[in-house]
Amino acid sequence: MNIVNVGYDSTNYYVLADTHPRLLVDAGWPGTLAKFQHTCRRAGIDLAGLRHILVTHFHPDHAGLAHELIRAGARLIVMESQVDFIGPFRHFMKPEHHYVDIDLAQCLTLAFSASRAFLATIGIQGEIIPTPGHSDDSVTLILDDGSAFTGDLPHPSMCDEVGLQSWEHLRELGMSAVYPGHGPVGGKI
Repeated sequence: MNIVNVGYDSTNYYVLADTHPRLLVDAGWPGTLAKFQHTCRRAGIDLAGLRHILVTHFHPDHAGLAHELIRAGARLIVMESQVDFIGPFRHFMKPEHHYVDIDLAQCLTLAFSASRAFLATIGIQGEIIPTPGHSDDSVTLILDDGSAFTGDLPHPSMCDEVGLQSWEHLRELGMSAVYPGHGPVGGKI
């Protein structure tokens, strides 16, 4: 599985791909679809083949393009702890953001206990776990190879007790490489 960073404007977004894109982790700033498409083309990612999106948390820089990508044929995976965050998310947006509301009816709502089985159906070996610390709806995609897509989970030196517990859980699960929402890629846990 290739991990391709298609981030821009200080935020990392990752496509997990082999012969085609299998999963996008985080979904761009609102109103930046053309920029996102351009970044993907430059990285050799054909968005026409993208079928699934996982948002690590519902903040503008991580979920802003979610519904526009749904319109283009992708399906947003919403974890059970994130459902209540989708409606209020629109209140963070100003009109000039050109944000398009996420329609939960068009999303796949998933229990954490079902994440491994679902990911296997799209060719990804891993699971999705709750990792509160940045926000209550924060989740992390962990792969069996030790990769952890942490979104905005703060560095342990900057965490409160909740965030530290999330980092400890990632260590206990054997995660060894961090793919953060911001900053350098591939750091160690």
